[in-house]
Amino acid sequence: MKRLITILFSSLIFLSACDKQQDDPNAPECYIQMKQRYNEQLGCSKKGQMEVNLYRGLYQGKEIFFPMTMCPNCNTVAPAEGYTCEGEKIPIKDFNTEVTAIKEVYNSCTGNFMY
Repeated sequence: MKRLITILFSSLIFLSACDKQQDDPNAPECYIQMKQRYNEQLGCSKKGQMEVNLYRGLYQGKEIFFPMTMCPNCNTVAPAEGYTCEGEKIPIKDFNTEVTAIKEVYNSCTGNFMY
């Protein structure tokens, strides 16, 4: 019985270790940190229809990172805040007119960083 429990426990540990997605080792450290910061919000139901991806943009002279919902058939709300690479939380007053140079950083559907 001890042997069976040991085998089951070892199998469980092995399988759970295989489920963890490894981040791209070539991605900038800041991108990886921001993906980890927003990991609970990022996700993909169906590519091109409902996805929440990680983006970066310029706001008041600072590069900020934020999740943004991509859903052509949904009424979505613009991000209200973002973070700098240094971890500074930046409230965004008017996303639509003040955030510029928006670029995708991480695509939740493909699991790939864009750089």
